Formats: sequence, structure tokens, C-alpha cells
Amino acid sequence: MDAKPSLGEHPGLVVSILCTSVAAGAYEIVPSSTAPLLADQLGATPVQVSWLVSVMLGVAVVGSLPAGAIVDRFGVLGSVALATAVFVVGGAVSWYFAARGAYWPVLWSRAVAGFGFVLLWNTGLTAVGQFRNAATATGLYTASGPGGFALGHVTGPAIATAFAPQAVFLVYPLLLVPATVGVAAFWPADLERGGSGELPSAGEFAAVARNRSVLLVCLLGFVSYSLYLFVNSWVPTYLNSRLTLSLAESGALTALFPLLGAASRASGGVVTDRLFAGRARPVVVVSLVASGVALTGVMLSSTYLLLAGFLLVGGYFVQLSLGVFYGVVPATVDDDHVTTAVALLTSVGLFGAFTAPLLAGEAIQATGSYTAAFGYGLALTAVGLVVAVRWFDL
Repeated sequence: MDAKPSLGEHPGLVVSILCTSVAAGAYEIVPSSTAPLLADQLGATPVQVSWLVSVMLGVAVVGSLPAGAIVDRFGVLGSVALATAVFVVGGAVSWYFAARGAYWPVLWSRAVAGFGFVLLWNTGLTAVGQFRNAATATGLYTASGPGGFALGHVTGPAIATAFAPQAVFLVYPLLLVPATVGVAAFWPADLERGGSGELPSAGEFAAVARNRSVLLVCLLGFVSYSLYLFVNSWVPTYLNSRLTLSLAESGALTALFPLLGAASRASGGVVTDRLFAGRARPVVVVSLVASGVALTGVMLSSTYLLLAGFLLVGGYFVQLSLGVFYGVVPATVDDDHVTTAVALLTSVGLFGAFTAPLLAGEAIQATGSYTAAFGYGLALTAVGLVVAVRWFDL
């Protein structure tokens, strides 16, 4: 094959790939922005509604490696089509049972969509990794996730109010359909479709899992993803109850967090290369220190402007290193093991995203206060900072 193409040579394909991730991210997070409405519709508690977000992440944790195998076996186009089909089925079933106030079928159908989510994520990383400017492409793709979160926070309350709470389960999967058609229509001849790769053996996976550098990146990814989902899952409800903001207002304010994160993920690699000569450690340390300050500020602020300011700071710095991790981990293993290392990072990171909203919810329910939940976030930040300062040397 000739030299790999750059991002700018295939704008239609790039936009289509990004749109699939944006739509998937919006579907994943939207229950947190419409939690009071969904709680009434389903006869559920706020903690049960938070499970509608976490269950997708829980499935993604165990599904990341199998999803990577599917991409290796069936290629990009087959995998993105399968992921979209899973999303549409999961979304349609969620919509149907939510309209009837049946919580448990909605939960299990969201679990089905969780596998579509991680399959789409791994497929997108495989696709953008083929561009000549792969680091920029990967940063841009990882930025599309928080872009989808912002879309869900902003539009979810409006859709739920204008139509019905269950409508949010149908709208975003349907947006995946034209995006997936775009991926197939714009796929060029100078990019590989894949589908003929060898699956990693148990021994190869074990070798990656024992790699110290990989494990440190995965641990820091766990911390960053935990902080990211903690804020996205509980801050809308926190703002609604503490400052008595409407759902639309709290959703719009919380959307600042992922919107800034989209910019930070895309710029993380540039900051690493330009300011720190390719060293990831300073970026990670700065990210964690600023994240701790922002979390403390959100917890203590009692006015709209202060909260907005700290959410802006947190939105940028909590996610500054997330894109960097996906750029760093391939350099820690042999070329033949990159896919496995990336899948492992995704799995461990999403485990943090899965557990953080649930543990925070249990802390809130047990104490009747958000203080313990914010304390959990700050403890995670401290652990990550110790790891980054003492052992992380990349």
C-alpha cells in the first residue's frame, strides 16, 4: 500500500466516524441529564437511574477485548455496521419498555447497547489509527466522546420535555444510522478495511498485562475515567438540588465539562509534544493537581458563576491526559501487541467509569450528602498523583 493518507484528504470519512462516536456518547450519558424525569417515568430512585449509565460501561469493561477480536476478524465496515445495529435494537427496546414504566427491561436493553458502545469505540480507534497523522487523529477521535456527552446534556432535557422521557432512548441510536452509512460511503481505497488480522493468544495477552508501563498507564486511565464519569453522572442532579436549577439549566452548565474536555483531549498530545518534548508525566501531574482544585471548588461553591468557573477548569484538566494515554500506551509494547494494549487500557479505564457513579451514588444515599461523594473523587485524585509522581516515568 502507498503512503498512508492524512486526515485532510478524507473529510467526509473523518466527520462520519466522529459522528458515530458523538451519537453513541449522547445515548450513553443522557439518563444523567434527565434523571428526575426518568425516575418518575420508571418509578426508580436516582441511584437506579445512574445504573442506566453505569451498566453500559460495565458491559464495555468485559466486552473490550472481545470487541477488539471482532474488529480483527470482520474489519472496520462490518464492525461499525454491527455496532450500529446493536445500538438501534438496544435503543428501540429501551424506548418501548420505558414508555410502559418497566425499569428492568430498560436496564438490560441498555446493557446490550453497552457492547455496541465498546465495539464502536474500538472500531473507531482502529479506523483513525490508519491515517498518517495518527496521533492527531486519535486525539480528535477521543475528543468526540465528551462531545457526545455535551450533546446529551444539552439536548436530552429538551427532548424529554418536548416529547416524553423515553424519547431520549430512541433519538440518538437513530442518529448513528446516517453516520454509519457515511463511513461506508466515504471509505477510500487507500485505507485498509481489516478483517484478516490474527487474534492475540493467551500468552501474548498475559505478556501485555504484565508490562509495568502498560499497567501504570491503565491505573492512571482508571483514575481519569473515574473522575470524568463522576462529574458527568452526578453534577446535573447536584446542581438541580443544591442551586435549584432547572434540568435544562443544570444540563447546559454541566455540558461545559465535556465540551472543554473535547478541546483538552484533542490538545493533550500537542501540549505533550510542544511544551514537554513528548514527556507525558508533566501533563498527567498538572492534570491531576488542577482536577483536585476544580473538584474542591465545585463542592464548596454556592453561586452559579463560581460553579461555572470551576467546571470550566475541571472540564479541561480532568480530561487533558485521557487522549495522551492512548498515544502513550502503543509505545510501551511491540507493534504486534498494540491492539491488545489499547483494548486493555479501554477496559481498565471504563471500569473506573463504571464504578465511580455507582460508588458516588451509594455514598450519597448512605450519608444523605454529596460531601462523601466528592471525597471519593478527591481520594482518587490523590492516588493518581502519587502514582504519577513516584512511578510513572514516560
